[in-house]
Amino acid sequence: MNSAWLKMSGYGRDEIKGTTPRILQGKHTDHAVLTSLKEKLLNREVFHGQTWNYRKSGEPFLMNWYCYAIYGERSQPIYYVAEQEDVTELEALRMKQRLLINPCDAEALQFFSVLRRV
Repeated sequence: MNSAWLKMSGYGRDEIKGTTPRILQGKHTDHAVLTSLKEKLLNREVFHGQTWNYRKSGEPFLMNWYCYAIYGERSQPIYYVAEQEDVTELEALRMKQRLLINPCDAEALQFFSVLRRV
């Protein structure tokens, strides 16, 4: 993991040795998105998705990411590359705009309910 991922997640390099990205999953992580990730990779496609993940502190953040495999000589994946970005602040601005238009917007209200649970 690179230093940007460590900063985003709140974990130290020594803390993540032997772990998987599942370490970031929690109550509001969308398992349908994770199923899509698995299906796309099995079909040799590029995955793009967005779901809630959690920092070491337990703080939720909305993560947008792309993932794809790098294949070796035997056409088997030898590496997986994930480009991940914390889009919580950007999405919060978008959701605030939606609430100005419609104070009962269910998706926007759900977004902020996840953030309030910290």
